[in-house]
Amino acid sequence: MANCLEDHGYEAWAVGGAVRDHLLGLERGDWDLATNARPDQVMELFSRTVPLGMEHGTVGVLDPDGTLFEVTTFRRDVETDGRHAVVEFADSIDEDLARRDFTINAIAWRERTGELRDPWNGRADLAAGILRAVGDAAARFAEDYLRVFRGLRFAGAYDLTFDPPTREALEAAVSGLDRLSAERVREELVKVLAAPTPSAALRLYRDSGALGVWYPELERHANDAGWDEALATIDELNARDGLLRLCRLLLVIPTEQHDESSEDPGESAAAGLLARLKFSKADQRRVLHLYSHFLPFVSPVDSSADLREWLSSIGPGTERDLFRMHFAAARAAGAEDELNALVFVWRRVHEERLSGAPIERGDLVVNGTDILDLGIEPGPLVRLLLEELHARVLEDPELNTREVLLQQARELIEMAGLEGPASDPEAE
Repeated sequence: MANCLEDHGYEAWAVGGAVRDHLLGLERGDWDLATNARPDQVMELFSRTVPLGMEHGTVGVLDPDGTLFEVTTFRRDVETDGRHAVVEFADSIDEDLARRDFTINAIAWRERTGELRDPWNGRADLAAGILRAVGDAAARFAEDYLRVFRGLRFAGAYDLTFDPPTREALEAAVSGLDRLSAERVREELVKVLAAPTPSAALRLYRDSGALGVWYPELERHANDAGWDEALATIDELNARDGLLRLCRLLLVIPTEQHDESSEDPGESAAAGLLARLKFSKADQRRVLHLYSHFLPFVSPVDSSADLREWLSSIGPGTERDLFRMHFAAARAAGAEDELNALVFVWRRVHEERLSGAPIERGDLVVNGTDILDLGIEPGPLVRLLLEELHARVLEDPELNTREVLLQQARELIEMAGLEGPASDPEAE
């Protein structure tokens, strides 16, 4: 791709995070290019392109394997408002690098010539473990307040120390974070949670004051004993499942806490936070389901019936995620005995799930139609009867036969003083 641009007389520079990570010895697949070719010229050169942001000069180019690379025309900022920038195309890579946020991101490499362009000494800052803004730090943050969150993420992910002027400007810019869109703030959090050790950046969220602007529900508990426990557990969870990490972070909020600002007084603070950041409805449901079922948890002394009841209460497919969270907590605490106990319980739970025992209510051999056939009028009583039958079957799976359950249903109807047929309608 770079060679194609160069062969047609254009410059092609690898820029941004790919260059930074390569200098750190880290693998990264998303190499983006900056070029003096204009967007329409890029689209003429390549057969498979996607106009990702033509007004900002960005064209997506698909390679033969279908991988999408971003090719962006050199730019310079004309006007900024803290959220968005009005840009115009520039003619040199140095102009493009001058508009970037931090020196470690203002490095470019040109494959054709082998030149590494580093006008802001980003390599030296990387080697020294320093995060420094490009040029005037206060101006950089005022151009886009998302750079506050980006700075906290970079410092945490790469174990960097802010140089004093950058740190001072970042903390002063925290007050402008409320001008950002929820979507951009959410995506920064998602990136933090995808890092190998999110705890470092999340501590910086707290220490900088940024946590209180967008995450007041968390900020209220960021100095509680459970905060450090939660962060240590998050680091132990698999980075590929950010929603589990997110759930564990939200668990620093007591489950009984409610959001007084919500129109619905019953909405939990955790639910309010997820909605405010505009997570998808599916993601909200998954996280809140795990949040509400994290405790109470099963234990080695629970009976088989207890385990089946717990499985029924959490719903199918949930136990693995809950065990992952509890395993991570035990690893974070270095609790070997607890880990062994969890392994023992997990095996028992897994065996119950595989046993074919009627764990879900839908596993009953009778249904609502069968109850109605006993002479019960449609209504909530049908559901109550099925719930009672299900509870009995959880206690003793051997009861899950049609004959036994219909007989027990008749007895329950009789005990309740309701009218029902005198005999089994199937026997008539």
